[in-house]
Amino acid sequence: MSASDRKPTTDRRPASDRKPVPDPRPVRIEPDRLARLMDRIFERLGLEDDERQVVVERLMEASLSGYHSHGVMRIIMYTEGIRAGNMISGAPLDVLGETVSTVRLDANMGMGPWTATEAMKRAVGKAAATGVGCASVVNANDIARLGGYVEQPAQDGYIALLMANDAGGNPCVAPWGATSPLMSTNPMAVGIPRESGDPVLIDISTGVTSEGGLKMLRNKGHAVPEGWLIDGDGRTTTDGEAYFATPRQAAILPLGSLVAGHKGFALSMLVDVLTGGLSGAGCSGRSPEDLDQNALFILVIDPEMFVSRAALSAEVDRLVDSIKGARKAPGVDEIRVPGEGARRERERQRRQGIEIDPPVWSAIQDIMDELGIGRDSV
Repeated sequence: MSASDRKPTTDRRPASDRKPVPDPRPVRIEPDRLARLMDRIFERLGLEDDERQVVVERLMEASLSGYHSHGVMRIIMYTEGIRAGNMISGAPLDVLGETVSTVRLDANMGMGPWTATEAMKRAVGKAAATGVGCASVVNANDIARLGGYVEQPAQDGYIALLMANDAGGNPCVAPWGATSPLMSTNPMAVGIPRESGDPVLIDISTGVTSEGGLKMLRNKGHAVPEGWLIDGDGRTTTDGEAYFATPRQAAILPLGSLVAGHKGFALSMLVDVLTGGLSGAGCSGRSPEDLDQNALFILVIDPEMFVSRAALSAEVDRLVDSIKGARKAPGVDEIRVPGEGARRERERQRRQGIEIDPPVWSAIQDIMDELGIGRDSV
């Protein structure tokens, strides 16, 4: 029988029983509506007012800044974590040890954004008193975009640094010279004050990319860029499915890829030691599994105890002006410093709405249905 002879298959189920075919086009959601939607979801999942506000603010800030893999997409992760008992609403933040300038905290698997926000406040308070404040956190979980926590301290005149690892779990990055995943992406963020206002904001993974970035490419049906992944034979690959296979058939390369990945690898080791080592949570290679945990390291410095806040921020402004005045490479219209791109992206998305990939939006709508939240009620 030829294809032209076949009769079309008819779905005889009632229309109400058929699952609609998802629209392949990205959707744009007005920011205030998305914030209300998040608030409603996390309220139904049991988060109290103050905690819920922090979680929503951190995820919204990430998506508005263009870090969608650390923003809207985290609704799905957090819903699963809360239901599995890996993210605990209202968990206490216990002090395990403290001095005038340091504090070691146990997050007890509380909501990551709340944990990181509170830990940063304590580090800032100690820096205000002594010049340097340091916080180490064990038994934390996902905190979304790190840069969202260091920006406000920098605006207040402090230098703030935040690092995170996966407490020895979630192996996804190959060490320099290896082909198998062993390390986490071990990100770090630094906020540096400027006299003119907006701080310099460094927010990087010590891997070429984050796992969330790979998931976004997968959702869009895009190949992974060359130089991001390495397979078990030591060859680079653009096949994202090799990374998501069980067990993984590919690993993320360290920052710098095959050209200068030894530098990203070195930074990753530093993050591992300061986070998992100092906290007691553990460094990469401790467990072959994703433990659904995190360890944090926070360092806050008050320049007033050194050259003064005014002197430092003025010098940072001079540095930025020098960088922007450097001779531009062909095709470059502007030299930007870290943080400028995210701020411009926030302005754009506030005007145009936040873009969400169809698979993510579909999953969020499923969560709304499960929680009894009407899709048109927010």
